[in-house]
Amino acid sequence: MGRTVASVAGRPAVGEQALRLFTKLPISGTIAVSIGKNSMSNSPLTTLPQGYRGQPPEQPLQRLGPYQIEGALGQGAAATVYRARRPDGATVALKVLHRAAGADAKVREAFQHEARILLKLNHPGIVRALEAGQMEGYYYMTLALVSGQTVEALLVREKKLGEIPTIDIGVEIAGTLDYLHSQRIVHRDIKPGNILLNERRRALLFDFGAAIDLNIEQPVPGQVYGTPAFLAPEQARGDTAIDGRADIYALGGTLYRMIAGRKPFYGTRGELLEAHLHSTAPRPSQFAYVSPGLESAILKALAKSPNDRHQTGNEFAAALEAARNPGGSPSSNQELPQRLLHWLRNAIVPGE
Repeated sequence: MGRTVASVAGRPAVGEQALRLFTKLPISGTIAVSIGKNSMSNSPLTTLPQGYRGQPPEQPLQRLGPYQIEGALGQGAAATVYRARRPDGATVALKVLHRAAGADAKVREAFQHEARILLKLNHPGIVRALEAGQMEGYYYMTLALVSGQTVEALLVREKKLGEIPTIDIGVEIAGTLDYLHSQRIVHRDIKPGNILLNERRRALLFDFGAAIDLNIEQPVPGQVYGTPAFLAPEQARGDTAIDGRADIYALGGTLYRMIAGRKPFYGTRGELLEAHLHSTAPRPSQFAYVSPGLESAILKALAKSPNDRHQTGNEFAAALEAARNPGGSPSSNQELPQRLLHWLRNAIVPGE
């Protein structure tokens, strides 16, 4: 069968990803790829659990072109992700659209769009795409295998993280965003579930299903992309003027969730969009102990106007580093005991 392929030379796979990878339809109707929190067996499937939009279930693949399939890492209605071995012996995550899904023009185009963006990127803070194309009638993408867990999975167990882990993860993702935005690419779906912590606890960004490459495209007016709980106001409005500062806002909401044990806003989809547009998030120090410097950095990221936020990922990272090392500011030192006492009082209230 014919084969079309795009690849990045010299990008070996690293480690093993024992995480589920699914393809799903988000609220915007576009395709996004997300990694869940639970591992799955690497043993071969006997049948896929469901077909795409009512189509009969497809049989799992044993081989695709040069890739020897060793087992399934996860599956959804539109795609399956396999653990596969290349002829050179390297193992990769092989994501394959089901034939019925590949025949859907919107699904296929979104899949290829994400692959094109990922293949342009080369940064230690991004889960890498190695190759993408079509062969034997299937659309596919190979990704580096990474052992680890998402921040979302960690928060399910821990509820909230301390200042140092929050700052560490924030600095790394902010640095990754600085690189991403320098390429004029906006992720548009920063959230705990899209940040992977590898075995060395390095924070990696993934799921570029909602990303936009401003070099060649512009947002569609009125369409909302991303996850409602973490959307920047300009995304919630469906603005056509979107830049990297939308990701800064979402990272601020993500760090808020990590340190406070809750999201800035709750409600229905409509209520969340309205809150991002018009409501002020409660200070995270109302729910957990947060130092003044970290709280200030997070709240600045959550400013309604992009002009009032950190303007770049590196600027946000610098603010987080300053929170780690406040330099003994007298005003901050005077405020710390009061904040700690307030947090301790709240911490003993049942249900907090």
